[in-house]
Amino acid sequence: MTTGKIKWALGASVALNLFLIAGGIGAGFVLKHHMHDMRRPASGMQAWNDVEKRLTPQATAHIREVVKAAALGTEAEMAKARALRSEAEKMAAVEPYDSAKIVALAEQARSYESLSRAKIETALIQDLAALQPTERKLVAGYILRPGFRIRRLLGPPAGSPEAKAKAQAESAQASK
Repeated sequence: MTTGKIKWALGASVALNLFLIAGGIGAGFVLKHHMHDMRRPASGMQAWNDVEKRLTPQATAHIREVVKAAALGTEAEMAKARALRSEAEKMAAVEPYDSAKIVALAEQARSYESLSRAKIETALIQDLAALQPTERKLVAGYILRPGFRIRRLLGPPAGSPEAKAKAQAESAQASK
């Protein structure tokens, strides 16, 4: 190989290596920025577990009982919502495809689900008087924020590993 070709190959290699190094550094900055955003908690948002840690066990048990009772009281609305969603799912597989009817069924289902959620929230808010003012503030801060998930107050689904672990921990604590 002549010295001219070697110089060109070496120059191309240096350029390629500089490009790859710059790309790696850029990717590192982007990853660092995005990982930082993922770790940052949303402003004012707190997980139910954080709220429970600051409540007395009696208050936590009371809140869960209120939510369970209210949820059982809204089972009719949830059954209607499930039936409407099931009907919409069946209609999606039928020819001719009627998107307007499916959208209407989905909107009715969301309406029943919203009604159910509103009843549970109302029952919980009305029952907050049974708690101490500091506990009321904690619970209200959680349930009145956007994206409040009632399911977390009901606990893990029965039969799940989390439910079994929680039951074992509670029985071990009760036996002490």
